[in-house]
Amino acid sequence: MKSYFVHNGAVVLHVLENGEPSSTMPSLLVIGGLWEPAERAIPLLSNLPGHTVSFSFRGRGLSSTPYGGYDLEDHLSDIAAVVTHTGIEHYCVLGYSRGASYALGWSLQNQEQIKGLILVDQPPIHRSVSPDTVDFWCGLTYQQVPILNYMRREALEGLGRDAEEMDFTSQLAQLKLPVTLFAGRNRAAEIPSDISEETLDKYKQYLSPFHVVEFLHSGHMIPDEEQQKYIAEVILFLYERGLADV
Repeated sequence: MKSYFVHNGAVVLHVLENGEPSSTMPSLLVIGGLWEPAERAIPLLSNLPGHTVSFSFRGRGLSSTPYGGYDLEDHLSDIAAVVTHTGIEHYCVLGYSRGASYALGWSLQNQEQIKGLILVDQPPIHRSVSPDTVDFWCGLTYQQVPILNYMRREALEGLGRDAEEMDFTSQLAQLKLPVTLFAGRNRAAEIPSDISEETLDKYKQYLSPFHVVEFLHSGHMIPDEEQQKYIAEVILFLYERGLADV
C-alpha cells in the first residue's frame, strides 16, 4: 500500500493507494465521512481486488489544515487534485456519510469518467454545520477515540463558517450511471441510519438504474458494524461494473 501526499494549491492532502488499475475491474475512489481520515478505508483497501484510492480531506488525518475553504466546492477541489494525480479513469466512487454528499457533487460534474456510484447511508443533501453541531463533533468520542484525533477543531469550525446547504434531490435525475445505496436498517443501533423512508423514496423516484442494499444489523456505521458484508457488497458492485464492459 502506497502512502504519499498531493498538493491542491497550498493544501497538502494525504493519499493511500493500493493495487494497480485493471482492465477487468474499475478503480475505486473512496470518499470518507465528515471526520474520517484516509486510514479509515484501510479495510477496503486491504481486501478489495484491483485498484483502490482513499485520501484525507483538508483538516483531516495527515492532510494540512487551512484556515478557510471548507464549503462544497473546496472539498470537490481536493477530490480533483487526487483524481488528477492518480490518473484514474472510468472509475467507481464510494461516498460514506457526509462523504456521499461530496461524492454526489463530484459525480454530477464528472460522470462521463465514472462507471458507478455507491452512496453509504446519506440523504442527497450537503448540509450546513451549525455552531451547536461544531461543539457536538468537537466533544464526540467514537470507539473510545476522540473525533479531534482524526479531524482538527479548526476544520470543524471552518465547516461551521463556510459550508452552505445544498439539496441535490432535483439534480439526481441528471445522473446517468448506476447508483447503489447502502442503507442501515437496525432501528436499535446506537447511531441510527440517516435513511428515512421518505429519503429512500426520493432516491427511487429520481435515479435509474438504482439499487438498495440493506444492512439489517447496522445503523449509520455500516463499515464498522457489518464490515464483512460491506466489503463483499463493494466487491460485487465493482465486478458488475467490470462485467458491464465485457
